[in-house]
Amino acid sequence: MNQSKGCRIRQAIFLLPILLIGGLLSSCIQSNAATSESAISSTSQKHITDNTLKVVNAAFYPSFILSEWRYKGARNFKGKINAYIQIPGPLEMTKDVQKSYLRTAICPSSEHTNMWNEIDGIPLSVHIYTHKQKQSLYVDCINPLTTG
Repeated sequence: MNQSKGCRIRQAIFLLPILLIGGLLSSCIQSNAATSESAISSTSQKHITDNTLKVVNAAFYPSFILSEWRYKGARNFKGKINAYIQIPGPLEMTKDVQKSYLRTAICPSSEHTNMWNEIDGIPLSVHIYTHKQKQSLYVDCINPLTTG
């Protein structure tokens, strides 16, 4: 009986640190999740208005008037502006090269001061696709007015 009691005590002593570590990890994870959520909500972005989308469209449309690529407009999706461009066929380059091309040649430059000031703090992505927008390749544009 004493051996059984001693064995249970040793098991309890062995399990206690494991339970404490598990509890600490669980509370750290919960705390981190709560902090992330509050950080996201505290850095609330500007509201995307119809006028904001018009300003973005005005920056893109002139580049595609005489092109086989067709600018299909910008849309607000979950607090992000998505600009869609339909292309006639797949590009003959790797996805990384396509993304680099979109970022450097298609994302609006610093010359579009009005647009970048209008969307200040709102993420802008450019999407290219051939048939379905859901199957687009996209990049997040970097505001050239805020980069050093």
